[in-house]
Amino acid sequence: MNKWERMSQDSSFRQAYEAREKALMDEAAKFAHARNEGKKEGIQEGVQQGKIQMIKGMHELGVPLETIAKASKLVIAEVERILEQK
Repeated sequence: MNKWERMSQDSSFRQAYEAREKALMDEAAKFAHARNEGKKEGIQEGVQQGKIQMIKGMHELGVPLETIAKASKLVIAEVERILEQK
């Protein structure tokens, strides 16, 4: 019987090994979840930046605030707040 077979028959060694494997899988799942959440946040930030650029571009073209608000699905006060941030 080789060393690995002897160790795998030892229940305390096997339990420690299985606990370590579970911890590694849990950690990998945690990182995968964090990565997915980061991607979602990045996409949302990109959409928001695109909306801000659209609002500023429409304003530079002389589009009325009411129209900009409708196009961006924001209230006029929010459009004005965005336009004040230069």
